[in-house]
Amino acid sequence: MVNKSKILSDLSKIAVDAMSTFSSLRKEIETMVSLRVNKVINKMNLVKRDEFDALKRLVQKSIIDNEKTKKPRKKTVTKKKKTISRKKKAKN
Repeated sequence: MVNKSKILSDLSKIAVDAMSTFSSLRKEIETMVSLRVNKVINKMNLVKRDEFDALKRLVQKSIIDNEKTKKPRKKTVTKKKKTISRKKKAKN
């Protein structure tokens, strides 16, 4: 009985140590992946969020200013040209 509990105690200790090792391994892999992703993103030369938001505000302001200064256009009336059919031309 003592021998069985010793074996179970050893197995339990091994399982706890394995879980600790896997937890550390998981953290290490997450760190490595995060660093790789950041490296790729930095190589892509993407725009930062604050720069994007600033430019977006400028564009929206420009659109509003453009609409304020835009004058309503008068509709131009186009007259339809009278077309004489070929048959009428032939009679004349």
